[in-house]
Amino acid sequence: MTRGCCRAVLLMLLLSPLTGIAAPRVITLAPHLAELVAAVGGADHLVGVSRYSDHPPEIRGLPSVGDAFQFNEEQILTLRPTLVLAWGGGTPLSEIQRLRALQLPVEIIEVQRLPEVAAAMRRIGQLLGRAEAGREAAEAFEQRLEALRVRTGRPVAVFYQVSESPLYTLSDAHVASDVIRWCGGRNVFADAPVIAPQVSREAVLAARPELLLYSSPTGERPWRRLEAIPAVAQRQLHHIPADWLTRPGPRLLLGTERVCDHVSAVRSARSVPVDSPPGQAAGQ
Repeated sequence: MTRGCCRAVLLMLLLSPLTGIAAPRVITLAPHLAELVAAVGGADHLVGVSRYSDHPPEIRGLPSVGDAFQFNEEQILTLRPTLVLAWGGGTPLSEIQRLRALQLPVEIIEVQRLPEVAAAMRRIGQLLGRAEAGREAAEAFEQRLEALRVRTGRPVAVFYQVSESPLYTLSDAHVASDVIRWCGGRNVFADAPVIAPQVSREAVLAARPELLLYSSPTGERPWRRLEAIPAVAQRQLHHIPADWLTRPGPRLLLGTERVCDHVSAVRSARSVPVDSPPGQAAGQ
């Protein structure tokens, strides 16, 4: 059987009536979308996910339909989804158009700012027929998020290191920058022209961050001797798991809590005289 004929047969099967199957069959095209589906109680509806979808643990054995940018159309058709969730701003438009041309029901979910996580939960809940669960998950997220918000005071200059070699960070186009701002911080590379700019150590030195966050466990190594950076001089270098800041899903709340704790510590240290004994900033 030729490739074209095989695809035609799969498409025919997809469009045939699904008798006796009432539950949604969902495929997600980015890891955070699988997390959002699970957050509204829809993990059992997932039949396929994108590569690197590893949370919550129960989805790890699901078929992978590709990475975040290229997908196996034949496998997707074989899984017979009733809903495909695409990543707004991430899934290439060409891939979305290709899937829609196969008459697959593709919905785009976009999260650019922290409050949009709750909006995504509500939307996915509606799409899965779990509107109440989506609303409850969204409200719980919003309540915890609002409790963390910092609205006053001089912003803390923050550098977020995505990778150390080469040295990459994130601009204001990424939701991680919104997390920093939410906590009363200022992303020192917020104005970069691309979402994930490569920067130099000299540029970081010139930005003089008061807080340096990094995504890999060894991310502080390039900075330990650079005491000219306020964050290094004040020992404000901290690891935050990458998934807590780079995936625009429910676990952004964990990242926000951690970032807010560190920003708060920097603010507290500002009020302590320079010649104070060690530990006074922590209330010791």
